[in-house]
Amino acid sequence: MTIDLVMRGWDRSWRRLILGLGLVVVLAGGAMGQTSPVRFEPVADEADRVVIVANVNNADSMELARFYSERRGIPGANIVALDLPAGEEIGWQEYVSRLQGPLQAWLIERGWLNAIEMDLHDEAGRRKISASGHRIAYLVTCRGVPLKIRQTDTIPSDALATTRDSFKTNRAAVDSEFSLLAQNETLRHGFVTNQIFKKSKPSMWDRDAVVRVSRLDGPTFPAARHLVDSAIEAEQRGLIGRAMVDIGGPHKLGDKWCEAAAKALTTAGWQPTVDRQRSVLGSTARADMVAIYLGWYAGSINGPFSLPGYEFAPGAIALHLHSFSTRTLRLASGGGGWTGPMVARGVAGTFGNVYEPYLEFTHQPQLLTEALLGGATLGEAAYYAMQVLSWQSLVVGDPLCRPMRVGLAEQWENRESLPKRLASYVALRHWNTVDGEVSEELIQQAAEEMRAAPSLAWRLAHWRMEARDPAGPRRELGLAAYLRSVRVDELGLRAEVAGQLSDWEDDATALKVWRVLLQQEMPLKVRLAWLQQAEPVA
Repeated sequence: MTIDLVMRGWDRSWRRLILGLGLVVVLAGGAMGQTSPVRFEPVADEADRVVIVANVNNADSMELARFYSERRGIPGANIVALDLPAGEEIGWQEYVSRLQGPLQAWLIERGWLNAIEMDLHDEAGRRKISASGHRIAYLVTCRGVPLKIRQTDTIPSDALATTRDSFKTNRAAVDSEFSLLAQNETLRHGFVTNQIFKKSKPSMWDRDAVVRVSRLDGPTFPAARHLVDSAIEAEQRGLIGRAMVDIGGPHKLGDKWCEAAAKALTTAGWQPTVDRQRSVLGSTARADMVAIYLGWYAGSINGPFSLPGYEFAPGAIALHLHSFSTRTLRLASGGGGWTGPMVARGVAGTFGNVYEPYLEFTHQPQLLTEALLGGATLGEAAYYAMQVLSWQSLVVGDPLCRPMRVGLAEQWENRESLPKRLASYVALRHWNTVDGEVSEELIQQAAEEMRAAPSLAWRLAHWRMEARDPAGPRRELGLAAYLRSVRVDELGLRAEVAGQLSDWEDDATALKVWRVLLQQEMPLKVRLAWLQQAEPVA
């Protein structure tokens, strides 16, 4: 999934070379404080400049467009309903005649694109335009709009297209092709450079060259609609929960990206759980209240996320790097990749690839992290982290979502207004930021906060251990033995509690925790794995 070449492309007005797309990638290193080294400032009236694309032949698509318009205060006149075919995959000619052509004409007619249509067409059938910019904040495609364009061999190759066979393709994500709607002439094969890549404050010329596109889609209509609700909840309360980074893929470059992301999250006070094992994440791993997930390299959703009934934290942002991770958005599990299943499990934003993208041309997790910590919207972060367009990647979620709008300090101050479970994770993250020696006074204060959710006494128990309180750690963790109902996402946490109690030579309480855990519904293979851990204790 890696490459080492110089790829040639076109800019928005004429042909140019895309230089330096090799294995040299600048990581988002350096010191990251509570905020990112880059800063994204809110833009006024962005919702007024969102264009929503729906399929007039699909009732769910039209309803989702109206729902999103109402929830975000987007003018109803910004909805364009196109006569589109059913299905996620579309041929190139049908893409041009039924999707790209009518959409571009609609945008020009209503002044969204500053362009003049010509009486000329390129060899793919696209009408040529003379463009000088656009006023679109985001273009949002709704469930029912085709997802990807299949390879069409009847279209002649471009004169300046790459000589590398693996890039002599015109298959692509529909949304990635839409990013070039404001450009005069674009490649039919291969990709072009993203002119706003790694730019938190792009110039007007760069902004005019790129239309930022996001998608509201998923295995079901309710799951797609939940993307919007989850995004708004995250904005209102701030992102609450834990961060997980799964490192250990097949290429050093991807591991470096994930390591840089983990470092940034740590510096920003998220204290991520980091798995560096070369094996895939196990189903018994701890994954409670995951609000940020970054990982690779498995073909289908796995680990604790694959457990029936698993849900991410409200507003969660998740990325799993893999080729064909968005093979389809119609499956909640199985062979469709990661993107659809993560939408089904309640994330607010995720990313994927409809065909083989090659590693360098996927969304880079360390840059996504940098942008989100710097206050970016989902749409801004996605394009900050993506090197190329007219290719295979896309973003799924409400592009207006700004998940870090409310910071930890404000969450901590307003924690009493939150539901108990959310408040307990705000407390957990707050106490994780404490530096230096832990006093008995601080331990007592933390204990009052933690009692809202005794299963989160993990941090408190370790503090008591550091304070050489021999009975305190076992007492804190022992509370888990008396909680008869366990959420699916907390199963791994309870197993960790039981294991820690055994390490602290309290097998009696550990056995009680195992008994409660094993009374819960779970797949047989997961039950067997935990039985093997519990048996020596029994």
